[in-house]
Amino acid sequence: MSRTDRLRLRHLRLLDAVETAGSLSRAALQLGLSQPAATKILRELETLVGSPLYERLPRGVRLTEAGRAVVERLRIGLVALDRALGSGKAAPRRRITVGALPVATVDLLPQAIAGLMRDGIDFDIEVTEGTVPSMLADLRSRQIDCFIGRVDAATLRDPPLGDLFATPLLTEGLSFAASRRHPLARRRSVALADIVKESWVLAPLPSFTRVFVDQHFIDHGLERPRPVIESLSFHTNLQIVGRADLLTAVPSSAIAHYSRLGLVQRLRVDHEPVATPLLFLAHRETMALRSLQQFAAALQAAARDIRTG
Repeated sequence: MSRTDRLRLRHLRLLDAVETAGSLSRAALQLGLSQPAATKILRELETLVGSPLYERLPRGVRLTEAGRAVVERLRIGLVALDRALGSGKAAPRRRITVGALPVATVDLLPQAIAGLMRDGIDFDIEVTEGTVPSMLADLRSRQIDCFIGRVDAATLRDPPLGDLFATPLLTEGLSFAASRRHPLARRRSVALADIVKESWVLAPLPSFTRVFVDQHFIDHGLERPRPVIESLSFHTNLQIVGRADLLTAVPSSAIAHYSRLGLVQRLRVDHEPVATPLLFLAHRETMALRSLQQFAAALQAAARDIRTG
């Protein structure tokens, strides 16, 4: 019998409760166990792991380094188990959860979903938007099945994310925009130095977009632009820019979309930020799901159509 075969759900629940409560007695009470029973369960788990998992303190207990490492992984398993049980009991169809940067929802994700609907799909899709840090945290804890966004190489070397399946989809750039009434919108060419002192609406720090924009100006020996309004939503920022004498820096595809609506104008700046890749990310073992394979294939097909269209 393997160690995994000897593992029980109560082992997982109790160690998680001990780490949260900081007390073996409180953890036992939460799970309806006596303290001797809880102690026995933890000793069984320590035998399975082969290392001490907690140490007693004058008041309560504290997980060892090995205990913290184990509970981090066990929580991933608990989330996956709860979702698996819930999907079998409550949902008539399979469901995948997709985390996405807002830029992916302008063209890429809608086109991929449209393609899936044309071909016919037998699973549901739940989409949640957020920043890179929040989406990666959800991916790490298995709250989402996949993520469409930007990730640097250092992040992909991080052990909790080091086993990710990653494939590039599109190269998405950042561009500068103003309302069609803004004086800069009528210029054939605008110098980067000429716009830094303008009034801005930008994404807040530490969002990817804001860091990228600030670094772009610094790389060209300029001060960072100072926003008078900060908003994480580029939809909000472009709506504001379309009605006020402000500038913004947002994904190029978003500017193209709002430009077609007649709301904003892309500025022809002499030094635009370098485009960065948009990736599809998922845990390798999760890619065994046929529904996730179909979704990834639809994203890649949509990306090809956007690149060639």
